[in-house]
Amino acid sequence: MNKMRKEAKRKYDEARKGLSEEEIAALNREDLKKEKIEQLAKEIHLERFPEEWDFMGDSIADADDRKRGINPMSEEYCTEVKKRREALGVAPLSCNGMRTSNETMELCLAEAEEKINKGSL
Repeated sequence: MNKMRKEAKRKYDEARKGLSEEEIAALNREDLKKEKIEQLAKEIHLERFPEEWDFMGDSIADADDRKRGINPMSEEYCTEVKKRREALGVAPLSCNGMRTSNETMELCLAEAEEKINKGSL
């Protein structure tokens, strides 16, 4: 078992220490719901804000440009992204094309939580 899994197991065991079986089952359901919300939020985020994932496809030269504060994406694409983000009411990307805050993920988490809570999935 690697260190990350050991730490996760330790936290899991610690959170359930001294609880009854019913309380553990309720906590497990709550954890499962949280995992579903986080997974849905990631899917929504990838769909709605793909520009925040553009760096994943960067070549070495593109990555170097981003480190120097240069956005390797086309001007047309950057303009389109800026307009779309303004329409959604979120902060624009930085000059190198990277996000400056976590507000888009928070927005997606809220949407995912609302969908899961309404049972629309």
